[in-house]
Amino acid sequence: MSGTEDRNGRTASPGRPATTRRQFLQQMIGIAGGAGLAQLLAACGGQAPATGGATTAPVGGGAATSPPAPTAAPAAATAAPAAAATAPAVSSGGGKITLGSFADPAQEVLKSVFLPEFEKQTGIKTEWVEADYSGWFQKAVNDGQTRAGAFDVYVLDDPWIPQFAGGGFVANMEELGYQPDSDYVQAALDTGYWPPKSGPRQPGIDPNAQPAVYALPIIGDVQLLFYRSDIYTNGAPATWDDVLKTAKEKSDPSKQQYGWVTRGVKGNPIVTSFFVILHDFGGKMFEDNWQIAFNNPQGVEALEFYLSLLPYEPPGVAEFDSDQEGQTMLEGNAFAATMWTGWCRQTDDPSKSKVIGKVAFDVPPKKVNQFAKIGLFSAGIAASAPNKEGALQFFKWFNSSETQIKFAQAGGTPVKISAFQNEEAVKKARWLPAILKALTAGKPSPRTPDWSKVEDILGTGLNKALVEKGNAKQHLDDAATEATAYLKSAGYPVG
Repeated sequence: MSGTEDRNGRTASPGRPATTRRQFLQQMIGIAGGAGLAQLLAACGGQAPATGGATTAPVGGGAATSPPAPTAAPAAATAAPAAAATAPAVSSGGGKITLGSFADPAQEVLKSVFLPEFEKQTGIKTEWVEADYSGWFQKAVNDGQTRAGAFDVYVLDDPWIPQFAGGGFVANMEELGYQPDSDYVQAALDTGYWPPKSGPRQPGIDPNAQPAVYALPIIGDVQLLFYRSDIYTNGAPATWDDVLKTAKEKSDPSKQQYGWVTRGVKGNPIVTSFFVILHDFGGKMFEDNWQIAFNNPQGVEALEFYLSLLPYEPPGVAEFDSDQEGQTMLEGNAFAATMWTGWCRQTDDPSKSKVIGKVAFDVPPKKVNQFAKIGLFSAGIAASAPNKEGALQFFKWFNSSETQIKFAQAGGTPVKISAFQNEEAVKKARWLPAILKALTAGKPSPRTPDWSKVEDILGTGLNKALVEKGNAKQHLDDAATEATAYLKSAGYPVG
């Protein structure tokens, strides 16, 4: 990740701090502003105190350090999903839990309404400590390495889970007594298992180790296809060829009408946009033995298609990040894009959008496969937490189906199927069914802490191809050579 970016390579934009969830992951989860807060208060049947209930204590920032290679996690049997909970499984208690997080407006309702409600129901006090994205990463890693016990709960960007779980920074939640239920969106829940439930495992991890839950999704997020329903009058484009065909037929650069818009900034932003097309074209980032795969024939075809959209995109997209991409859609200058869920609410906001009611949402189109890119707010219980039981009670309460439904009704993006399907929530957020559909078809970043380095290498190559408007195979091969050398130096069985 680059310094000011958020969790998924997004940059600051309305509703998130200027920083790239690697800033925009931090910007655009679908939490409403004042209206959403009022709705959530009503849903919880209470009124938040002026201070927001929980104490927010900022911590010093700092550049993120490179993640150490994780060690093998202790083996644990995977629990069979229980029936979806109908009520929060909490008990009266006491004491205090400290939750640490990167700063992000998507969590305001959690902080100011749900934490006070949790305190009211359980008697457990809460303290919320936050920093900017890279500052919190460093703070959490330091706490995990030193086992200082400053935090009970770490809020994590889901690509951090391999480091925090593999490094022993977070506890095995199943051993603590958490049993995930069948109401979770399975693809979202699976990101919190370590070792990963599928795909290659890092060197040094026992091949017989059984995956167990080390982190839980707390706020859903995924890349959706945003498309203009007044342009695509027969519904969402079914295939990527449909996107290209419509772009060719209806783009009019003289009127700033473009068939597609994308993130082109090198590093995480362009990789995030390319990720969906790569997998839809049948490509992948790695083989099962960690050999680089993004430059295979399917990867080259995917990048050549990505470049074929360039004549129908705004000038300068090689410098576009999430804010420019989103604003292009909101201004009515593009027909389609893949964007994070936080932009959904803004498309219907008269103060931000010129296309009210004209943007619809779906899973990105199909070529060979149909995937969406998952990016979640996740959280785990610190291995050195002073109050593990209180932290466990928090997860049993907030991740219960009942609380997640209230969260969705208030404008939040939930992680439980029943919350996505709640009639009242869908009336307030028409995009929820599309988010559920995309999460179900979702795929996260590769499950290794070394992904950020490979992503940076690939993103530099993709940006060069975008600037040059060609040479797809050359730039993918060059990136593959550099990434292979890096992985080999890090002990992966490649080369």
